[in-house]
Amino acid sequence: MSLSSTTPPQKKRSLGPVSPKRFYRSVSLRLRRAEPPLPGEADATKRFWKATLTYQSLWEAVENEDTVAVQSLLSRERNSTGGAAGGKAGGVGSRGGSLWERGGGGGGERREKDWEREREKGVNRVSEQGLVPLDVAALTHNSPLLQVLAKAGARHNPVLCRPTEWSLKLDTLVSMAGQRVEERREELERRAGSGPQVRAEVQRQMCLWSLRQQLYCRMRDNFHSAELPAAPGHVLLLVTSSSSLFVGIREPDCQTTGLVTRYRVEWSPSPDFKVILGSVQVTDTKTPSYSITGLTTGVHYFVRVSAYNVKGWGPSQCSTPVSAAPSSWTECVGVKSQVRTREEVLRKVMEEIREPQYRGYCIESSTPEGPSKRRSVSRGIKQLFQSATKFVRLLQRGVYLATVFYHKENILVTSEDQLPLVEIQCCSTSIIQDFLWFAKLSCAWRQVPWLQAALSSAHSSPSSLIQNRNNILRAVAQLQSSLGTMDLGQVYYEPLKDRQGNVLLVTVKEMSDPPSPPEPPLHWVPLARLEKNRSRTALLPEPTAIDTLTEQLKEKLSYHRHSLQRPQAGLYVGILKLCSSVDQIRVLVPQRLPSLLCHTRVRHNAHVSREEWTWLQSHVFSTTNGSVQNLIGDDEGQLESSGLVDFVRSLRAAVTLLLTKLSIPLYRAYQYGVYTRELLEFGDKLSMLLLLPPSEDFSSSYWPLLGTKEPGLTLPLQVFELIHFWTYERDFVSQYCQAWVRLELDSQLAQQALREALDTQEVQDARERITHISQLSQRLDAVWRDSRWIMDCLQCVRSRQWVGAVPLGLVMGGDPPPCPDTEEEKRV
Repeated sequence: MSLSSTTPPQKKRSLGPVSPKRFYRSVSLRLRRAEPPLPGEADATKRFWKATLTYQSLWEAVENEDTVAVQSLLSRERNSTGGAAGGKAGGVGSRGGSLWERGGGGGGERREKDWEREREKGVNRVSEQGLVPLDVAALTHNSPLLQVLAKAGARHNPVLCRPTEWSLKLDTLVSMAGQRVEERREELERRAGSGPQVRAEVQRQMCLWSLRQQLYCRMRDNFHSAELPAAPGHVLLLVTSSSSLFVGIREPDCQTTGLVTRYRVEWSPSPDFKVILGSVQVTDTKTPSYSITGLTTGVHYFVRVSAYNVKGWGPSQCSTPVSAAPSSWTECVGVKSQVRTREEVLRKVMEEIREPQYRGYCIESSTPEGPSKRRSVSRGIKQLFQSATKFVRLLQRGVYLATVFYHKENILVTSEDQLPLVEIQCCSTSIIQDFLWFAKLSCAWRQVPWLQAALSSAHSSPSSLIQNRNNILRAVAQLQSSLGTMDLGQVYYEPLKDRQGNVLLVTVKEMSDPPSPPEPPLHWVPLARLEKNRSRTALLPEPTAIDTLTEQLKEKLSYHRHSLQRPQAGLYVGILKLCSSVDQIRVLVPQRLPSLLCHTRVRHNAHVSREEWTWLQSHVFSTTNGSVQNLIGDDEGQLESSGLVDFVRSLRAAVTLLLTKLSIPLYRAYQYGVYTRELLEFGDKLSMLLLLPPSEDFSSSYWPLLGTKEPGLTLPLQVFELIHFWTYERDFVSQYCQAWVRLELDSQLAQQALREALDTQEVQDARERITHISQLSQRLDAVWRDSRWIMDCLQCVRSRQWVGAVPLGLVMGGDPPPCPDTEEEKRV
């Protein structure tokens, strides 16, 4: 083991015309397929190469306590054994990534195991003096170095375990280092007449052992001054599922001498820990935590944690609460049963639609041509003189479809620097139903060829609904062919209208990598340039819908980005704020996250236990005298003993913050309810408790945007559901929409065939076809109805009896504040 004489040592001399840095950069470019490094990667490469030249081994960097160099050397080992091999395999061909990624007969797994073995040799290598890297970090009190080594898998010394062994070992190392220094000093005096190179080598060795002696002396002094660690400052115990607990550890509050290097977590079914069911050591000292899995539901477990340093294990700290039982809110009485078979039912419906026995019109008999392929069909004289890509420049009182493709701040436009825009001919003036159908179609773009094929025989149909569907599909297919892609993005939540009678449907899509335009007229322009060119054009007295879209393009792109984002993991409390009009119901959502209702986080743990849900359900409404009663007292002592005090405090604080953001006064909020039929779960790490407004707020005169402190949007209810499911359950809503658009169109075509039937046989066939399609549609509607949690909440609001909800006033505790006199006068 060698130690550098300076910190850091001098670099090696250049290797001639090809320097090491240039050689390393050349090899990197080859492995990266000749791609130039990004600015940040170039800086990282320089630091990485500097660490490589400075230290010849990991031990040199550890003894010099160079945390950055240690991290770089560990990364080099990872890249040389695993990453470099994977990059080399990836250069074989471009048929699906590297051999590691494709499996390669288990080669990737073997490389991973080889790298694990090499890492064990490096980060846990025992030196000639009997030390491991983690010993240096622990005895020099170098916390950053300790965390880097622990993250790389460093372990404690397998030989030195007891304090007496450590004391003897450190005394021996200090004595040995001093002896080596004296030996080099005597050798330097003997070689007084030798050449300069020999004397320089002896001088270097003497400096190395002198620095090592200083290091060992500091380690010995730190060891003798160290004390047993104190108990952890706090041990948090949380229920995270019906079979698991989470243990969060805070470092000891008492600043004892000695660096804590690990924690021990133990759990037992008894408070005296006579029987220990499990024990594990946590090496992450920065954010120590551990998840205990495989537990029995309903059984109370006690947990304690102790800290460790070079002097041994300190006293243990019991958890808060003292014990916890894995459980789930689904075990309570009166909650909505969780249907786990909706994906299976949906899959079976899709299989029946694709079967040859299916009696619909949308049949996948052959593979349709992609949008980039040209169809070899005979054209008339008029079609020969028409452009294949015919985009609209000026709006002339009609319905149009526009597509916004963007990459960062660049927008895809036509040769006239306008957004791709096509006309939807002969569409009805009532656009709401067609827009909702188009919104579901946007989740199933690949069904457009099949739908068009089914409508090919219905061009002369007198049904306006079928004609509208056909016109929308024709416009969509035209854009798909012009842009060279089936996916046109997500629909903006409402159509844009102007005073000239134009209606504009907009789809927005973000391109991760800007592809080459499918046709020469299309090109990318900066957003600022598009806005500047639009402002120069002569506008009409009133702006058109396309003018409004261009002016508000930044807002539309911001909305699209935010609609695809998810909040951080945790339990949230949300509120259902509604406003109804003649034609639709709208729901209030925040601008920063339109895929969710207005919300505030309660805590980081998304799971709700049976005890917590039972406490919510205990606030019932008495039907005898119209008063509220609580089956479980809210006394602080009772809450503390039941372990619910943290949940109750966090919930009440989150509700207060949410009401403040929405400017809802407390006297009004006490009339709200908490939905207790279901905990809304959006994945494994995100859940929401929902506040329901009183039925009086569900009226056309109440507009929820008034007075709110947080910017919000009001989305149509059905559009919000599609946005929500697209963000959190994309596969489910995509499969549902694929089945729905096909069954809905088949149903319309079957009814049209029944109306056009001439003889008894045709009537019978049409009725059988309608029955067959209706059965599939009913099964599909049942799956969708069970997934629409917001409709269950609306039913609870309209019931006026709080069936499935509890009053918020009792959950918050205390008496409701008095209503102001002005509000009383308004009510009268």
